[in-house]
Amino acid sequence: MKKQNFAGLFVGLCLGAAPLLSHAQANFVTIMPMGDSVTARGDSPESSWRYWLYTMLQNAGFNNFSFVGNQNGVSDGAPANPNFDQHYEGGGPGNDAWNTEDGLGDAPGAASTTPTILILDLGSNDIIDGIDPSETEANLEGIIQDFAAANPGIVILIAKPTPYVPDPTASKQGQKLEKRQQSQLAALVGRVAKTEKKAGVNVIAVNQFGGFNARTDTKDGTHPNVRGEQKIARKYFSALRPILKKM
Repeated sequence: MKKQNFAGLFVGLCLGAAPLLSHAQANFVTIMPMGDSVTARGDSPESSWRYWLYTMLQNAGFNNFSFVGNQNGVSDGAPANPNFDQHYEGGGPGNDAWNTEDGLGDAPGAASTTPTILILDLGSNDIIDGIDPSETEANLEGIIQDFAAANPGIVILIAKPTPYVPDPTASKQGQKLEKRQQSQLAALVGRVAKTEKKAGVNVIAVNQFGGFNARTDTKDGTHPNVRGEQKIARKYFSALRPILKKM
């Protein structure tokens, strides 16, 4: 991305958020980003989507919040823009390829910190690890239930995960299958959100899958580049804005 375009986009984001300054939340809010390497990583020249979301929220006047989690930083080095709350929940360096089994095992401890809002993005590595979709669905529901049990008033944003480029060493048929599995995962997440919402949990599905191009929005076919990070952050910001205005 050219520097002038990058700057223009950032200014546009700031200006777009400016009218919201009078609507900042009154109560202190803790937000837990929880996920795999898409959440964890952000080595320079990237900064992680967490940086962009934090900045968008700050620029919109939502200053009474913090990110929380057992990890701090980015798992693959140092971010280009370090001036944000870098806490998150997930694997650290060398261990950030979390699947939903990892998330389910971690959930009771993470939930005990009772975050106000959970941003959950898991499932892509289930495809790579060969986990059956029915187990993925059950694991995601279990994670949500653990957090809701610890804090019945929690708001959970669950991502339909961003797509990634299929294994280039696989056959064409294998690559098509992997693409289909990614689409099926997005649909599965939508079902999980509906199921848990019916059960009384405030769950909102955020469609990170749609509109994300794994070839142009990532640096390596999987992990977002700066443009991809901004796309992810904007969708979370759009979902969070009306929630935070009521808090």
